[in-house]
Amino acid sequence: MRLIIENCAASAGRWAANYVAEQINAKAAISSEPFVLGLPTGSTPLGMYAELINLYMFHGGTSFG
Repeated sequence: MRLIIENCAASAGRWAANYVAEQINAKAAISSEPFVLGLPTGSTPLGMYAELINLYMFHGGTSFG
């Protein structure tokens, strides 16, 4: 297990979203199998979800389809 410490919730959400996007893109580059992502509920991951949406809408390159 890795422990990532960030200064604030927004930074943690941004780091987590970038990590998830990198994993999705890495899997897509080597396999036609879909990337299976289990998403937790509650308010803790909302910052990450917002950043994932931002990456998808404004920066492209990550497909969630």
